[in-house]
Amino acid sequence: MTADPDDPEVAESDRVLLLAMRAWASSSPPMDGDPFEDPRARLLERLDPSWTLRLKQADNPDPPDRSEARRRLREAHHAEARVDLDRVHPSWWERALREESPAVRRAVVASAPDPIRSEVQSALLLDNDDIRPDRPPNAEALSWAGSLWTERLVGGEPRRPDDPPVIVAMSSLSLRDSYRLCRNAGLLKLALAGEPRPGWAADFARSAGPEFALIARHDLKATPADRSPRRRLPARLGLLTIARLLSLAEPFRVRWALQHWPYAIARQIRPLMPPPSKRTPVMIQVESTLLQRAQDRRPTGR
Repeated sequence: MTADPDDPEVAESDRVLLLAMRAWASSSPPMDGDPFEDPRARLLERLDPSWTLRLKQADNPDPPDRSEARRRLREAHHAEARVDLDRVHPSWWERALREESPAVRRAVVASAPDPIRSEVQSALLLDNDDIRPDRPPNAEALSWAGSLWTERLVGGEPRRPDDPPVIVAMSSLSLRDSYRLCRNAGLLKLALAGEPRPGWAADFARSAGPEFALIARHDLKATPADRSPRRRLPARLGLLTIARLLSLAEPFRVRWALQHWPYAIARQIRPLMPPPSKRTPVMIQVESTLLQRAQDRRPTGR
C-alpha cells in the first residue's frame, strides 16, 4: 500500500518524496531479501514511523512508472524552483523586496516589466532616479540578485489535476472576477440569513436546506459591521467561504494560490481558515455548494 502522489490530502513534500522513490528506487529486489519485497521498503524504513505511516495511508493501485515519475519530478521542480512572476500580485513583490538591501530592491524594480514596475516602484517610494544606476552593474551579480530575491515567494505548477475548485478559481480568475466571486457567495449568505437579495440569490435560499441558513446566520452575526462600508459586507462574507475551503487544501498550494490576490486580502483570509477541530462535513458541503453557485453567477457580476 502506497500513498498516491495525486491525492490532494498528500502534502507537497510527501508527493515529491513518493515520486522520487518511484523514480530512483531499485527496480530489482535485494539479493539477500524477500524477492517480493517492495523496492521502496528499505527507504521507508529510514523514515520516522509516523512519516512512513502517513505515506502508506492512501492506496494507489496504479502508481506511475519510473520514467513517468521522473518526468513529473522535472516538471514540478521547474515550476517550483522558478516562480512565475506573472502569477504574483505586485503587493507580494513589495512585501518580498522590503526585506532586501536597497541595491537589490532597486535592481529588481528597474528590471521588472510594466505595469508591475510602476506599482512596485510607487509602493517602495522609489522615483526614476532611484532605479537608474550611476554605473553599469555587474552582469553576474545582477543575475544572482534577480534569481535569489524570489526565495520569499512560492513557485508552483499552473494547474494540477488534484487542485480543488477553490484553488482553480483563485488562480484562474482576474481580480475583478475574484471580487465578484466573493461578493456572489456573500449575497447568497445574506439571502439565506433572511435579508432581501437579488432574485437568483433569493431563489436559492428558498430551495436550500436548513443547514445553509444556520451557517449563513452565524457568519452574518460573527462578521463585524464596523470594519468597512456596508456595501462590502457580501464580499467579506464570501471570504469566509474561500477561507474554509482553502483550509482543506495542501498548505504549499494554498500559499501559491494566495499570491494571485493582493497581500492585504491574503492576510485577512489566513485567520479565517478554521483548524481541523472546527471543520465539519456539513460546513464544507455548504461552502462548496455556495462556491459553485457563486461561480455560476460570476460572468454577470451581479
